[in-house]
Amino acid sequence: MSLFSFESTPLFIGVLGYLLYFSFLKSIFLKNKVSRLFSKSKASFFWIQLTRIVAFFCMAILPIIFTEIYGIDFLEIYFTWTYTDSKYTFLLAVLLIPMGAINAKGKAHLEMYPQVIMLKWNPFEYIVNIVSWGVYLLAYEFLFRGILFLGIIPFTGIYTAIVLNTILYALSHLYKGKKETLGSIPLGIILCFITAETETIWSAFAVHWIMATNNFIWSHWYTNNS
Repeated sequence: MSLFSFESTPLFIGVLGYLLYFSFLKSIFLKNKVSRLFSKSKASFFWIQLTRIVAFFCMAILPIIFTEIYGIDFLEIYFTWTYTDSKYTFLLAVLLIPMGAINAKGKAHLEMYPQVIMLKWNPFEYIVNIVSWGVYLLAYEFLFRGILFLGIIPFTGIYTAIVLNTILYALSHLYKGKKETLGSIPLGIILCFITAETETIWSAFAVHWIMATNNFIWSHWYTNNS
């Protein structure tokens, strides 16, 4: 795979989309600008919702526009949920939900989660936060397990694609600390194998969303009951 070749296009699109989102996420200037528009108690909520909308634009909409404009056809998107998707989602959920509940009460974990720091939540905000997690993770999995995995397999083969994807996936977790970065490696490999078998991103997306929702619920509970 040469640097300026058709084969490198999925990597280019994927990495660029993620870096655009990450630049927004870590911009102190933009965060302060947005935070001033809302009360101090709600600023965190609205900032996180905005970052997830931007993520969807950078990691899903922009890559789709790019591929349409330049006529790049390295990835087909299937919208059919299959029995295999249900099987893998159920199996991983059974394993990961209790692990997430236990992990969520750790002191180091609660220093990072929940992402939205608010003392008072109403039901609407609670649901919006879970739904926005789904919007974000749909774009995230479209990028990582779609473009940066299924889109690369035809050019590199499955095992090289898994290695490349796992490296990129781990790098995207570096800012969250050593524990989460290391934890992303086995999960990333498992999600790659499942995605290769189902040839869709749906199992990876569903598992990721279940994990995020589970983490949010327990982190929020422990934060308010510790």
